[in-house]
Amino acid sequence: MQSLDVANQYLKKQISQFNPVYFAMVMATGIVSISCYFLGLKEFSFLLFWINGVAFIIIWGLTLARFIFFPSLFLKDLKDHKRGPGFFTVVAATNVLGVQLVLLTSYLKIGLLLWWFGLGLWALCTYSIFVALSVKQQKPSLAEGIHGG
Repeated sequence: MQSLDVANQYLKKQISQFNPVYFAMVMATGIVSISCYFLGLKEFSFLLFWINGVAFIIIWGLTLARFIFFPSLFLKDLKDHKRGPGFFTVVAATNVLGVQLVLLTSYLKIGLLLWWFGLGLWALCTYSIFVALSVKQQKPSLAEGIHGG
């Protein structure tokens, strides 16, 4: 029973620290899948598409769990100069997966739904993150606040 408690504590810690930038995996996998499609490597493109779909669902699940169970940490990341821009990977991942759906399947409506969802996420990220960073009392120096991460 103690090992179950240890596992639960470990899982809670991992969820509490879950970084939104993990959506970059979905972005990158989707981009490679789309490239494979256009290069004629359709079987590999479909394999990456299915991996991407599973990853997208898992990462969204962990992100929602963090938002529900650790909202203060989630919102703290939104206002952070280093972690806040990482939320934009959610936007790109959503739209890249939508493009994959349109190219590789007959699910045009789901691809379009993902596009609209991505557009909404973009507006939400743009107006929440940049406003939060702009009105923040304590800001890092320009060299520390703007980076390629």
